[in-house]
Amino acid sequence: MGEKLLQQMMPFLEKTNWPGEAALTLQGREAYLIGLDKVETYTSDPKTLAEAIRVFHSGGSLPYAYAGAAYVLVAASREQDGSYALTGLDAAMAWLEKAQTLEMDSVDINMIEAFVYVYNGRSDDARLVIDYLLDIEPGNYHVHLADVAYWIQQGDLAEIENAITAAVKTAVNPPQKMRLTHQLGDIYLQFGELDKALAAYKQNVHFDPKNPLLWHKISVVFYQMENWDEAERANQQSLRLGTLVEAQAFLEQIKQRKKQDTGLFGGLFNR
Repeated sequence: MGEKLLQQMMPFLEKTNWPGEAALTLQGREAYLIGLDKVETYTSDPKTLAEAIRVFHSGGSLPYAYAGAAYVLVAASREQDGSYALTGLDAAMAWLEKAQTLEMDSVDINMIEAFVYVYNGRSDDARLVIDYLLDIEPGNYHVHLADVAYWIQQGDLAEIENAITAAVKTAVNPPQKMRLTHQLGDIYLQFGELDKALAAYKQNVHFDPKNPLLWHKISVVFYQMENWDEAERANQQSLRLGTLVEAQAFLEQIKQRKKQDTGLFGGLFNR
């Protein structure tokens, strides 16, 4: 999405009337945390971010609302290849500064600055902000998420594992923990740690057995293990539960590979 989504999102946020108090409120914080959780479920459907904006809007606290808009823009800036559009990150920082002008000492708000620095390549600045905020609130879940993002950008698997373990300990609900476990599975898959990736995905599918994306990723792991039968079984489960385009395409890939293996062994035995 990235630039294309930002072209719609940025003008919309600018035109929005943001009612509320110019101070932090309990109602505002409750709405803010719900909205952050909503943003963190975003993958590609803009409706998810639109719902988050409505939640931030409902809180009646301008610092939280402006920070929420910044968090939405960070998420919307992500391109399909995993890079981040700088125009969106700049806009996110502008909204964050509006929030900080009203409330400069909130860890819940200031953690967004770390994400912006991580994704625009300012690693040293990101590290300073994360360490500073962790000193203030060592149990803040969202600061730990920023730490996870930082180490993913650094590409250090051991530190990613440590950061995700710490973040899981600060998660306040099962969906947050499951998103982190899913993310860890993705990381293991990227690093070729197939047994660990499979264990992470299976841990989540135990609690969310009707998730077609999890079954698709389990299928991908088995495929990379060259276990075509298990890959096909997991793929069929994914297709029974949903209509993921990637799962449908992957079925043909599995069938083709099984056909190639059958042809290979058939040729050997017929010599």
